[in-house]
Amino acid sequence: MSSSFASGLRLLQSLAVALLLLVSSSAVAVAQSSPEIDIRVTAQSFPPLVAVRNVLEERQFDELLRNGFPARLHIRAEIWTVGRYFDDVRGRAEWDVIVQYNVVEKSYEVARVVGDRVMSLGSYLRFADARAASELAYLPALPTPKRGQKGYVLVQAELQTLEVTDLDEVERWLRGEARPAVKGKRSPASALTRGVRTLASRILGGEVRQLEARSPTMKF
Repeated sequence: MSSSFASGLRLLQSLAVALLLLVSSSAVAVAQSSPEIDIRVTAQSFPPLVAVRNVLEERQFDELLRNGFPARLHIRAEIWTVGRYFDDVRGRAEWDVIVQYNVVEKSYEVARVVGDRVMSLGSYLRFADARAASELAYLPALPTPKRGQKGYVLVQAELQTLEVTDLDEVERWLRGEARPAVKGKRSPASALTRGVRTLASRILGGEVRQLEARSPTMKF
């Protein structure tokens, strides 16, 4: 049996285990805290502190991570000013939080990606600690509205298991390379392995969570 074929079979087995756990974990998820976006901001403390909490469910995502499916939380924060007829967006900041399991080190790696910069948020032996790191508050670079203007902060967050191409490229991100590769050489993978990954992405891609929160309107 070729190594690529064996790798594909192992991934298929992992997928089966992950999907079974995904279904069985639904009852557990009900008892857990609801996902939320925490925006801490006033006109005197701007830009805002943004944290997304209770998104990674303990059992469900722990098993997905351990079976080779990293998770990415994409967050977008916007500053809006209140107009007479329409509100206007004055600035936007976006970043990603990536969580993956390192099989060799038996640890969870957490990183924040902002534009071309990758910042490690640590390596953890326990999933609970990695989850806490993924929920650390972040201060996005948003422009302060003009004095006297009224405005508010709008934050949107989306969590999903990584897509096929991201499964190959997340390692490049976490090694600190400027950008994930869109073109160029990649490690060869068998058709079976990539086919299983595609199936996994389509099934687990349904596990997308979208959140939105808005701060109270304030006068700057």
